[in-house]
Amino acid sequence: MVCASLAWGVWWVALALSHWMPEWLPSLKLLGVLSSLPALVGLLLAIVTIRARDIWIALASIPITANGAVLTLPWLFDRELAMLFSAAT
Repeated sequence: MVCASLAWGVWWVALALSHWMPEWLPSLKLLGVLSSLPALVGLLLAIVTIRARDIWIALASIPITANGAVLTLPWLFDRELAMLFSAAT
């Protein structure tokens, strides 16, 4: 969950920058790469922690979902993100 929090933090900082300091806003491609690195690590660690018992699947499903959501964000909302960040500059 630490990795997912770091990855989501990248997007939240970018959103704050788009509001208060749009001239400091990095490109969407850079934001995608910066958020994908910790999300990939977190997703791999969450998958590795799954054991043969049902409780491990239940416990690992939370970080798997959180990291998976960060990884799919740029592809699912590419148009909306482009409009949001282009309006900020």
